[in-house]
Parts: sequence; structure tokens; C-alpha cells
Amino acid sequence: MEFRSATLNDSIIIFNLRNDLDTRKNSFVTDEISYEEHRHWFEKSLDMKTREILIAHENEVLVGVIRLDLKSDNETVISINIAPSLRQKGYANKMLCEIESYTTSWNNEIKFLTALIKPSNIASIKLFSKRGYVVVSKNKDEIIMCKELRGDCLD
Repeated sequence: MEFRSATLNDSIIIFNLRNDLDTRKNSFVTDEISYEEHRHWFEKSLDMKTREILIAHENEVLVGVIRLDLKSDNETVISINIAPSLRQKGYANKMLCEIESYTTSWNNEIKFLTALIKPSNIASIKLFSKRGYVVVSKNKDEIIMCKELRGDCLD
């Protein structure tokens, strides 16, 4: 699997993934958004020094998108969105494993990856649990899972 930084040319790909029904169901903002709203957000995101948006490909096929948001000197929040046709085929685990190693090369000060998950998103809870993330906070609206990074990627 290969990762590359997103560019303005990826706007429509990310827009379509974001408005996918299952994506919206598992997102904190479930409304469909307009392309204009998305484009504004996306352009701002690409300019942010504290945000990295990566496109994952395997054999030139889009696998998904990962967003990393630096929240403190040593913590980054991760968001993963898998292409609908590849969901439930193990790609999320592979992406997460590889991105854990990538994150420390993006910013070697990062020691923790954090995921914010809706309690109804069972697939994400299972994925992050399998990768060694632990629940650090939980309420009716959100589960926060965190993992200390060690730079390795053990399946």
C-alpha cells in the first residue's frame, strides 16, 4: 500500500467518500454537504500545518483516505475512511498499521494516536481495539481510544 499527500485534485474523491451514506452514518456530522462547503474546508485543510490528509492506493486502486490532526506536541487524532467497495476486507487494519509507522516520520514528536469514534460504529471500535488502542473516555456520544506509538507495525 502506498500513501501520498492529498492535493486539490483529490477534492472530488474525498467529497464523494465524505458524502457516502455509511460514512455519514458513522460520522459526527451526518448531514450531506455541498461541494462548495467541502471545497472550502478542503482548501483550508491543505494549508494547515497541523493537518495531514493522505490518499492510500494499492495497485493504483483507491483504498481510502486518512486525516491526521496534530492536537498537541505529542498527540495526533486520526480519521480513516475506506473506499466503499473495499470495506470489510481488511484494508482498514492494513492502513492503520502502516499509518502508525508513517505518523512518527511525519512528526517524530508524536507519541500518541487518538481516535474519536461514535459508539454505534462497532467496526471502528473493533479495528482500533485489535490494533492495541485503549478506551480513555466514553460517553453516549463518543468513545475516545488512544495508543502509544512505538514505530513498529506488528499485525
